[in-house]
Amino acid sequence: MHTRSSIQKHITQTGEKVSRWRTWSEAKERQATPLLRESLPSGYSNWFSVVKGHSIWWIYTDTSDGGLWNSEGMAVSGFRIPYEELLAQKIYELVYECLVSS
Repeated sequence: MHTRSSIQKHITQTGEKVSRWRTWSEAKERQATPLLRESLPSGYSNWFSVVKGHSIWWIYTDTSDGGLWNSEGMAVSGFRIPYEELLAQKIYELVYECLVSS
């Protein structure tokens, strides 16, 4: 579980799915510190979030033409697992690698 995709796969296969509706401003506020965020020009975006001692999340939104959104806001969905120190460390190592290589 050392790559972004393997961590994502682990979380989606073992985690609990959660979806919530957010206004545009709420969604922007909550994305203030995403980890390893990927955004496509189409409007699809995904990232990780680590809540130390509590949970690890893989979260995504889809504001493309076929996505879940309207003028009021968007659906924010994700999968969460209980916090795992080693997994959190791997995510932070990937963040560091991205920072060093850019």
